[in-house]
Amino acid sequence: MAVCHDANQQIFSLAFGIYDSENDAAWTWFVRRINDVFGERPGHVIVSDRHRIINNAVKEVFPNAFHGICMYHLLNNLKNKFKTKTKELEQHYIQIAKAYNLQEFHVLFYTLCCVVPGAKEYLERVGLDRWTRSHLPSRRYNIMTTNISESMNAALVKVRELSIIAFVNEIRLLCQMWFFERRNKAKDFTSKMSKDVEKKLEKRRDQAQIMDNFCVDMAVWTCTCGKFQLDQLPCEHALVVVRKSAYEAYDLCSPFYSREYWYESYSGVINPFPHITCWCIP
Repeated sequence: MAVCHDANQQIFSLAFGIYDSENDAAWTWFVRRINDVFGERPGHVIVSDRHRIINNAVKEVFPNAFHGICMYHLLNNLKNKFKTKTKELEQHYIQIAKAYNLQEFHVLFYTLCCVVPGAKEYLERVGLDRWTRSHLPSRRYNIMTTNISESMNAALVKVRELSIIAFVNEIRLLCQMWFFERRNKAKDFTSKMSKDVEKKLEKRRDQAQIMDNFCVDMAVWTCTCGKFQLDQLPCEHALVVVRKSAYEAYDLCSPFYSREYWYESYSGVINPFPHITCWCIP
């Protein structure tokens, strides 16, 4: 199953596949079908667990995409390898993975390496660009884990024992319900941005008090804190500039967060299955 976030930061199902087992041929086939529909785009990022089969399929089908790994899957591997001081390891590791800039990363990474000797070599072998936000040469936004995929699986756990036809129909029913409810919610929402992003902007406005020695470049949407360019939303420091200038906060947000994109994501119609006697079977 492949999923992403919509403009309102809710789960959006991209594709699902059914096959006999998790093997190289099955995953490569699935990833190829995704490529057939969506293609490979500049700055493309795919996030998954560290399963060798998935890694091979992504490398073969999306050779130019950035392949990040779920930070929690890697955390579990770390805990299994370094069984001492697991609470301290987890605390430092999560902060490191989510750090927005290299300065913050290096301070936190040094602390972790002092607490857990050997962690530095292990994490560097994995590849810093695969599990940290600060090192990836593209944008992960806030997708640091595969939680949205796990949530989608959890929503379907009760229907997994059904026949394939009934199971696929349950997926169709769930997506149809989401499309209907979210399309209406987006249609009735009156702000320029989606509901979730409006809340984030309001929270950052409340925190926009001082610059804290960060440098904002409004021309290219960057701040030395890293949030502005990696989230594609104005950070607290950019909002200080907005408050003291003629800039409008909404003009500094990616259009992917807009109410318009939110609505357009659900503008399509998912039709129910016709009776089996009406199916066209090649």
